[in-house]
Amino acid sequence: MAASEAPGTSGGDRSSLSGRIAFDNHEDVWTINADGTDLTRLTHSPAFEFDPSWSPDGTQIAFRSDQGDESEIWVMNADGTGKRRLTAGLSPAWSPDGSFIAYASPGNDPNPPLSGISIMNADGSGQRRVPNTDGGEYPSWSPDGKRIAFNSNLTGDHVMYIVDVDGSNLVNLSSVGEGWQVQWSPDGRSILFTSHRDHPDNYTDVYVTRPDGSAVRRLTYNRAYTPAWSPEGDHMVFSAPGLFITDSDGTHMRELSTPGVGETSLPDWTA
Repeated sequence: MAASEAPGTSGGDRSSLSGRIAFDNHEDVWTINADGTDLTRLTHSPAFEFDPSWSPDGTQIAFRSDQGDESEIWVMNADGTGKRRLTAGLSPAWSPDGSFIAYASPGNDPNPPLSGISIMNADGSGQRRVPNTDGGEYPSWSPDGKRIAFNSNLTGDHVMYIVDVDGSNLVNLSSVGEGWQVQWSPDGRSILFTSHRDHPDNYTDVYVTRPDGSAVRRLTYNRAYTPAWSPEGDHMVFSAPGLFITDSDGTHMRELSTPGVGETSLPDWTA
């Protein structure tokens, strides 16, 4: 079993779960209902397409498309139609009001590191770099839209940070230890992240911390990554490497069957 499960809680009841989950299999973007029904493939390009992110109203999905050596941010309708390129970059994340998309900007040198977090309007215009985010990726907005959590690996380790959208008030969460693939909870009180911190090998698990770096808790115990909250914050979904849903404390694990898809990653959950 790939994640923690409290004794006597063998899977729980999936039928009560609502909303839709977007995810990828490192090649294409897919969606599935949180109750395990209606598995749908949305992209069919020869390019690798992944990193899906729902718009707050659930009508659009931003995603990353890798064509050759370049990573690009694209947007499509929730049914896979209307695909359009916005800019070069990766790991897009919609702002809570749907007006902006934060993303990781590519660098300019050969084999470039990421230059940092940028923000653009939802139509791709108005691009601007957020100061104090060098090497940043996997941005996640606070529910009030005022701050962004992200990770950077400029030091060789994944270190998490929080910054105001104008680049001020940088908070270094290195006291938490290594962490990446961050996601802010809907109530703003917690941040999910992936980490090797308790593994001597390359395996990872899912953890949660408060935005000030306190109250770190491990939620999974046997290989898990790319976590995301449910819209209400009472559940989370993650890869392990299939898709799994648990209660917000890591208990009552359910597996979402995705036959024929292969290894899954980077889920995002909308109402």
